[in-house]
Amino acid sequence: MSLCRSLGAVVDQPLRWLKLLCRRLFQLLLVLTMIVTAELPVSAAWICDGDLLTAEPIQLGRDAFGATAEPIPNSADGTVPGDVILLSWRGVTLQLPRTNNAGAPSYTDGRWWWQVEDPEQPDFRQRKGGIVSYACSPEE
Repeated sequence: MSLCRSLGAVVDQPLRWLKLLCRRLFQLLLVLTMIVTAELPVSAAWICDGDLLTAEPIQLGRDAFGATAEPIPNSADGTVPGDVILLSWRGVTLQLPRTNNAGAPSYTDGRWWWQVEDPEQPDFRQRKGGIVSYACSPEE
């Protein structure tokens, strides 16, 4: 009788390891699938004052708010206050936080201002003594 038990244990041990290995492999594939198919930020490009400007939204606001039972106030176009946008223009990258202004999402750090109410002519400004506006049009 003890011989039967030890033979069963010899067979059961590799099966347990195989099940564990399969479970871990499935978990790894699931995580890799989520990483590959995760929603990546959408970037856009314009020509502003003769130079290429790219804009990449970064969603940080939802992380700051955490889980909420009610919708986050002043959500617009998939953004919430606390999100940022990265603007690359003339060799400089600007990280501008989203404002809490009503309407189309706008971003400012007090010096630079960015808003895309009209995709054909986004509003890009700089406070430099006065207000300097840069003419922008979509990249062709």
